[in-house]
Amino acid sequence: MKMVWGGLLVGFSAMSGMAAPCDSSSVQGEQQGKFDASGEVCFQLPVLSENYVQATLKGVTDAHLLDGQNRHLRALLEGGPADGEQSLLFSLPVKHPSSLVLHGNEGVRWSFSWRMKEAEPLSRALVLDPVSPTLQRLARELAAGGTTEAFWAARQQSGTPLVEPVDATHKRVTFLWRGARSNVFILGSPAGDHDPLFKLADSDVWFRSYVVPADTRMQYKLAPDVPKIEGTAREQRRAILVSAQADPLNTDTLSRPDADRWNRASLLDLSPIRYFSSKAMAQPIQHGSLIRKSLYSARLGNRREIVIYRPHAAQPARWTLFLFDGQIWQDDYHTANVLDGLIARHQLPPVNIVFIDSLDHARRSRELPPNADFADFMAHDLLPWLRQQGITVTRKKAIVAGASYGGLASSWVALRYPRLFGNVLSLSGSYWWAPSGEKAGWLTRQYAQSPRYPVRFWIQAGRFESQGADGGIYRNSVEFDSMLREKGYHTRFHAWSSGHDYAAWVEALVHGLRDMTGLRQREPATPDKA
Repeated sequence: MKMVWGGLLVGFSAMSGMAAPCDSSSVQGEQQGKFDASGEVCFQLPVLSENYVQATLKGVTDAHLLDGQNRHLRALLEGGPADGEQSLLFSLPVKHPSSLVLHGNEGVRWSFSWRMKEAEPLSRALVLDPVSPTLQRLARELAAGGTTEAFWAARQQSGTPLVEPVDATHKRVTFLWRGARSNVFILGSPAGDHDPLFKLADSDVWFRSYVVPADTRMQYKLAPDVPKIEGTAREQRRAILVSAQADPLNTDTLSRPDADRWNRASLLDLSPIRYFSSKAMAQPIQHGSLIRKSLYSARLGNRREIVIYRPHAAQPARWTLFLFDGQIWQDDYHTANVLDGLIARHQLPPVNIVFIDSLDHARRSRELPPNADFADFMAHDLLPWLRQQGITVTRKKAIVAGASYGGLASSWVALRYPRLFGNVLSLSGSYWWAPSGEKAGWLTRQYAQSPRYPVRFWIQAGRFESQGADGGIYRNSVEFDSMLREKGYHTRFHAWSSGHDYAAWVEALVHGLRDMTGLRQREPATPDKA
């Protein structure tokens, strides 16, 4: 996986980019070829005004947008599978030259198809009187002829979002953006939707306020001047990805410190005590070991990376945790690093972690929603392979876990193989899912119609996950948990003041592990402070 460090790309330099002239591209087209020994292909992109780009890549592992001096602008793809297909949505720098550099493995065929459109921002300049006392004061100052300079200077000093007290259990959080022309949207709002921000009178202040629980923990991005897209309502909704980026006045993040602003999410954490702090994530693995292996499955017809963490040999692990979307859990959030420290401090028992990569979006969407072949892969390919690696898994000590589709997959695998996987740790599970043509909640009905199996459940969902199919993830998780209780399963449901993101999931993973392994009842935890 190629990483971005200090604005430069490890793996090639500006000089190498200059040594190999880029092919010119038009605003629409398709090209294909085969990677040579350099593993690099370059395209010079047209100079456009306001724009967006829709592109599809095949056979490409890394894609980066560079400026006219071959400096890094934006990572579009990092560490993708060599046989993957990726759909991209982004924009080029306005009225400035840029280039796209694709990386891949020598001898692998690649293809690049694209459509670039000049565009106008979606018109959503909505004006609203603020409820925030701070913004109300600013509105009065503006009406009296004042400016926003002092307000923004204060925000630069104190950071954003603006947090104000409401009562003993709630805070008012106001998200802010300075100076957009036509719109600003929030990706990951407490309302669970792509909410627009409002403009404060005729100023450069865009804002939106929410009253949230005082223990809220969530990630978000802000998207200024989202373009108007020609296409379906879904395509217009996805257009938020063109400009969604980190809040420039919020330095709190769980993202990699070297990530560019489009690949970095901002963190709103009203509770400063947490396991996954930036400090904890940055710690090297000091007590256990981490190895990366490759596993081919004939039944799935693909090869994927399996990352295995093992505790120190002096602490033999009886528990084994299986994590779907493993590349994100480890490469982006350093889960093994954090758990390594918790095990060393006896805040978790020794546990093996098996990180299972989900390859790309298309295959993830086929494999993780209930798929008999994928469950068979877990039982008949992965478990025997792990025994060859020296890891023997027992049902009572096996925890299958994941978030979103991964939470759904965890419950599905346990239903299909309850004698192999005895514990499910589900984080924002997509229990609304159903095969085409069937009612929502398919897996809930499968459990209701099946015998009660010896499987335990720990289910988490965010209170902000109220939008979406059949009432959203929160409602469907509650219904799934209620059905399990009626069937007599051992299950615990945990409502978090969070949305659909890893800021909550990484913390919930630790809480769930402590509960399922019995540590919660034996001793208190001492998470790191932010």
